[in-house]
Amino acid sequence: MSYDFIIVGAGSAGCVLANRLSENPRHKVLLLEAGGADRNPMIRVPLLTRILYTMPSLNWGYDTEPQDHLGGRSIHWPRGKVLGGSSSINGMVYIRGQSADYDGWRQDGCEGWSYQDVLPYFKRSEDHFAEGDDYHGVGGPLAVQRATSGSVLEDAYLNACQAAGLTWNEDFNGAQFEGCGVHDFTMRNGRRHSTASAFLRPAIKRPNLTVVTNARTTRILLEGRKAIGVAYRWGERVIEAYAASDVILSGGAVNSPALLMHSGIGKGADLQRLGIDVTHDLPGVGENLQDHFGVYVAYECAQPVSLRRHLRLDRAAISVARAYLFGTGPGSALPLRCCTITRSDAALDVPNIKMTMIPSLVVENPWQRSDQEGFSIHAYQLRPESRGRLWLTSSDPESKPAIDPKYLSAASDRYVLRQTLRRIREIAMQAPFDLYRSDEIAPGDAIADDSAIDDWIAANATTSFHPVGTCRMGRGDDSVVAPDLRVHGIANLRVADASIMPSITSGNTNAPTIMIAEKAADMILARSLAGHQHA
Repeated sequence: MSYDFIIVGAGSAGCVLANRLSENPRHKVLLLEAGGADRNPMIRVPLLTRILYTMPSLNWGYDTEPQDHLGGRSIHWPRGKVLGGSSSINGMVYIRGQSADYDGWRQDGCEGWSYQDVLPYFKRSEDHFAEGDDYHGVGGPLAVQRATSGSVLEDAYLNACQAAGLTWNEDFNGAQFEGCGVHDFTMRNGRRHSTASAFLRPAIKRPNLTVVTNARTTRILLEGRKAIGVAYRWGERVIEAYAASDVILSGGAVNSPALLMHSGIGKGADLQRLGIDVTHDLPGVGENLQDHFGVYVAYECAQPVSLRRHLRLDRAAISVARAYLFGTGPGSALPLRCCTITRSDAALDVPNIKMTMIPSLVVENPWQRSDQEGFSIHAYQLRPESRGRLWLTSSDPESKPAIDPKYLSAASDRYVLRQTLRRIREIAMQAPFDLYRSDEIAPGDAIADDSAIDDWIAANATTSFHPVGTCRMGRGDDSVVAPDLRVHGIANLRVADASIMPSITSGNTNAPTIMIAEKAADMILARSLAGHQHA
């Protein structure tokens, strides 16, 4: 059970690393995944995405601690537990964020992570639907497609955005970030293209790559302050595997810091209270937790043009079958086509709000069908200032950690969400919506002053499923990994996933996570992207 590289977690980052590190047949690679194979046919069908969030067989099923600024509510956190990780259950939106995100990382001491440094890695992954250019690559493993033609409601929304003063943006991953337009998705031929499909499946038959599913990694094996392997539970057996080079954690913003802590790497006093031997007192592990947090504003639709007509049981069944078998029909697209990037205050240097119009009402239970024609506008703050943390509650490595994002603990976040709701209302009241917009269902016209809006947000806002930051990259005492993603103070151990982000990127976090893994592979192999491409 000896390998060159051991990767813990076959999610959005782990599948990329498994592909890139096993390209050289001399490298023996082990990839461990706590979940199972991605055989569930529902994974392939875009329209079923929201149902995947509720399926225990595909999901870690985390919940946050009760939130002080949400009236004591806990928020459910679905995270993928399957080959492909969250890329197998997410909304497939491909958006990189704005250049200022990565330039900010560089300014905070993360050399090599500016926008110009990371752009080549975004391009390397990409098989873009259009010809390659300064911002896009073609021929890469990951299919990136533009959203297909939409409904009259979506067209009305985009026209309303322009009537409200927003400019049209042809490409949110190109030269301009702000404006209104349509999303790109990680899809191919009307089906989900997860990192398991894009990166792992082409590599899985390589004799030097071993993939073990249903393998729960319980600790990192350490020799002093050097990682030499991992222990994992597989069925009734506990197996030890050894790495001649690196152990790489790619379990995401919850599981990577939790594994570090269970291995004695973290805040020493907290670990000692649980009876865990402290190998390295690294207080930043589990800190710096960030997430995008937002609201759904709902409107009754004056005409029967929402998605409701497609959700009748017989029609839905036909749509799902068409999407799975042929990649066509309503089931082959996700109703997240429209994208708006804007500002809560015109004086801001960079945009800080992202909106998506959904041509249906969003109900709590995804199996439920709303009895109303309607549409929803979802929006969240791109650059939240609230910072939370997670910590262990037990020395049992199979126990769930406590997760406290501290949503809306920063007063600035409450202000921005309040302004966001008003910006949504401004767009919804534009003339292009007049034929379709009826009453505001939620929060409703009576919710108007600051206090009432704040109370409604506290009672209704929810996660956008983008947790990051808990193994923060940086140089300071509060960071966990260096810019080369090596864990401070531990040899042969790296983290490569969304947990290393110093600050959250402006938008969905899947594309940046794939980029992190692409860059990590080159750093682990000590090669430059230019040299690799030339070779």
